[in-house]
Amino acid sequence: MTNKMSYKYFKTSPEIIQLAVMYYMRYPLSYR
Repeated sequence: MTNKMSYKYFKTSPEIIQLAVMYYMRYPLSYR
């Protein structure tokens, strides 16, 4: 996965940010 794609997704769908935050708190090790 590229960071540029993630940035575009975040800017296109603000709801995705909320999902990402939940995932970050739920799977912090996965993102590390």
